[in-house]
Amino acid sequence: MSGGEPSGRLSDPRELLEGYLDHYRAEVLRLLEGFPEPEVSRVPSGWTPVAMLKHLASMERRWFVWDHAGEPLDDPDDDRDESGALRTDESFAEVKAFYLAQCERSRQVVAEGRLTDRAARIGRFREEEPPTLGWIMFHVLEEYMRHAGHLDIARELAEAAERAAPGAAR
Repeated sequence: MSGGEPSGRLSDPRELLEGYLDHYRAEVLRLLEGFPEPEVSRVPSGWTPVAMLKHLASMERRWFVWDHAGEPLDDPDDDRDESGALRTDESFAEVKAFYLAQCERSRQVVAEGRLTDRAARIGRFREEEPPTLGWIMFHVLEEYMRHAGHLDIARELAEAAERAAPGAAR
């Protein structure tokens, strides 16, 4: 995964979408590396940074593998508990490995398609017109931008709590 933002000289929509997806994939990992206690929630809804990473991995899998490529999956939404909340009991290392594998699989699916290709008619698109690969890539990018912001705030809260803890270096 690259780390930097794509070049300002790019104008090809596919290169921009691929570049920004990789940029935000790397940004999410950057925010999580060194995160104080990534398995601990700092927000009222109770999601943890690790659960958010699992959600992003599942989101990649759901949109690119299940929806677009049409590969059957047992549970495309395996990032939520029975109440619909983001949860995982896996470690950061386990979730990170799953995430990296899903990102790589997504890149393969994207490389095999054209932006104008329609998603498969399985899952949520059985009854409606499936979106294009370009639309899916843009939608996934939008999810990344939103959730990177959530992780940025969660990290700020975690770091502030760590600094305020008794015995913390000041």
